[in-house]
Formats: sequence, C-alpha cells, structure tokens
Amino acid sequence: MNQEVLYYLRSHPHWYITLSRYPESYYDLLNEIEGQKHSSFVDKLDKVSLFIQMLEMLK
Repeated sequence: MNQEVLYYLRSHPHWYITLSRYPESYYDLLNEIEGQKHSSFVDKLDKVSLFIQMLEMLK
C-alpha cells in the first residue's frame, strides 16, 4: 500500500471502518486523497499570493 494512503488513513480513521465494510470504496478513498492534495496546493498558492500582495503594499 502506498505510504501516502497509510498516512491519510492514520489521520482519518473513519476510513478503516468504511474499507472493512465496503472494500470497493477504496477508489473513493483515493479520490478523496487526490482532492485534498489538490485543495491543499490551492490553499498554499493563495497564501503565497496574499503574502506577495502584503509585501507590495509595504513598498
């Protein structure tokens, strides 16, 4: 199993129950991980953009 998936499972233990009852929902788990990874990238990009705007205001 991928290390990223294991880390996500440790952070979100409700997936243990879901996967034990419905193993076919593994692909839903992977989609959720990808979605969160994408949203975290967008959040980081927004923070950098805000930081740059603040620096420009100080000029």
